[in-house]
Amino acid sequence: FRKNENIDSLKIKELKPYFNEKKDEFDPSGLVWHKPKSAPQYTNMNGIYCYFQTNKGVPSNLRFRIQYHADNWLFFRKVQFSIDDEAYEYIPSNTETDSGHGGKIWEWFDEPIRESDKELINALLKANSAKMKFIGRQYYDIKTITKSQLNDIKRTIELYQAMGGKY
Repeated sequence: FRKNENIDSLKIKELKPYFNEKKDEFDPSGLVWHKPKSAPQYTNMNGIYCYFQTNKGVPSNLRFRIQYHADNWLFFRKVQFSIDDEAYEYIPSNTETDSGHGGKIWEWFDEPIRESDKELINALLKANSAKMKFIGRQYYDIKTITKSQLNDIKRTIELYQAMGGKY
């Protein structure tokens, strides 16, 4: 066992208060999920964030999640972004849907960050302003990405790297 030179203990200590850590009680290897505290706890609200897991302190499985909550179905198949006046596009491999009380609907995806996603993620890391446009079968909806959401994405990548994760 070699000490990982890429671990930044000070950075980890600085960032940890912004995250919830949830141990997978059913996983024999003790996986722990690290999710921003301000990320939606449930799917019944709009959100965009990144999160990851650690196995014995080693980070992996860096993920990207967007969830859409509204009165009407979009059945979105892609999300277009306007980030500091630059256009980007994300096409999830799978979008989930659900509905609940009062006729509200939920649509979301939760996927590993791929090499091809890094241009978008890096733009979000540096963004001053950002919006996302959910492109549905017939309609679309535009949501502003808040400063808080942008900060959480940045902190997640920073924590992942501070713990030794390769991004």
